[in-house]
Amino acid sequence: MIDLSRASGLPLAVDDSRPDLAVRFEGGLHPGTLDTRTLAELRPALADPTAPGPDPAYFMYRGVAGFVAADPDRHRAFRWRYDVTVFPPGRLGEEYLRTLGHYHLPIQAGTVSYPEVYEVLFGSATFLLQKVDSISAEPSDVRVLDVIVLHAEAGTKAMMLPDYGHWTINTTNRPLVVSNWICADCQSYYESMSLSRGPCYHVVALADGPSYVRNGLYVNVPPELTIARPQDAPALGLVRDQPILQDLLAHPQRWRYLCEPDEAEVDLHSAIEVRERVTPARLAGPDARTKGRGT
Repeated sequence: MIDLSRASGLPLAVDDSRPDLAVRFEGGLHPGTLDTRTLAELRPALADPTAPGPDPAYFMYRGVAGFVAADPDRHRAFRWRYDVTVFPPGRLGEEYLRTLGHYHLPIQAGTVSYPEVYEVLFGSATFLLQKVDSISAEPSDVRVLDVIVLHAEAGTKAMMLPDYGHWTINTTNRPLVVSNWICADCQSYYESMSLSRGPCYHVVALADGPSYVRNGLYVNVPPELTIARPQDAPALGLVRDQPILQDLLAHPQRWRYLCEPDEAEVDLHSAIEVRERVTPARLAGPDARTKGRGT
């Protein structure tokens, strides 16, 4: 049994003796809605749609908790949602096991999209963030503006920046459990994931560790990708080994940025520490490997 109570601040555990890695919710905690991502659902978005892999691929518990805080000065209420996702170890062909991925729709027409914050409750996660000029364009037409590879250990908080699509990847041989906090009004956009077969770089397993493979369906990709890790940002409520729940309950006003990112008191990029910028090799097709290596 994997005890997640210290990491999450909630009475949660994962039964790692079961093939479905079932989450146990104690103390009357609601399990939310279980959404199981099957391999068939994931295949169209993979580098190799015929690749073998775990099935189901991962398990999402949506709406485990919800919180509301009124702001009388603004005459509105802020609502946040808490989800938990569990990944087995495994690969999808050469790719490490990952999510389907998604973008967030703009808060209003012409504005930025909602951010999202992940907590790594158990294991180690790699998050790939990708910013494009149009979330609905074909990969041959879209222009990728920025790519960030964020390596996050247990206890750290990973910021998914506004206007960035993102994928969660398990590059280890252990289960991975993450939770996420997001504005309850946020709507996700999945339609372009199958068109593009995922992000502009796939994270694949080579004999000497993870590496990046250019997704040949994309044409306009930046010459560099950023390797980064989470860093503490107390002004955003993000401190290693401190459950977000504790900070949100104590300082709900601090978390308004999940619903109004333009009103954040500090730059959301302050939660990301850039380690290096990698210049991949120029690629002629989807199977050429980059010179940039993951850690």
